[in-house]
Amino acid sequence: MPFLYNGRKFDIRVWVLWSGRQAWWYREGYIRTSSKDFSIKSCSKYVHLTNDAIQKYSDDYGKYEPGNKISFNEFQKYVDHTTHGKLNFW
Repeated sequence: MPFLYNGRKFDIRVWVLWSGRQAWWYREGYIRTSSKDFSIKSCSKYVHLTNDAIQKYSDDYGKYEPGNKISFNEFQKYVDHTTHGKLNFW
């Protein structure tokens, strides 16, 4: 079973600037969530794909989070609650 956010798939988005041999990572990014609860039996793109180009056509887009996005801080609160503080992503 994958690690889920409130029963739904998610991905992590950050910005990186690459210039020659140096890279800079912007610390604040966001978590994108799917619109439908995860199910291994479902082939729905709204269950398995989190990108906006797909999710914006779901009837449940934005139902749980505005724009199907949450901040790193909100995600960390969820992780702390569900793992009793045993994981720290940032």
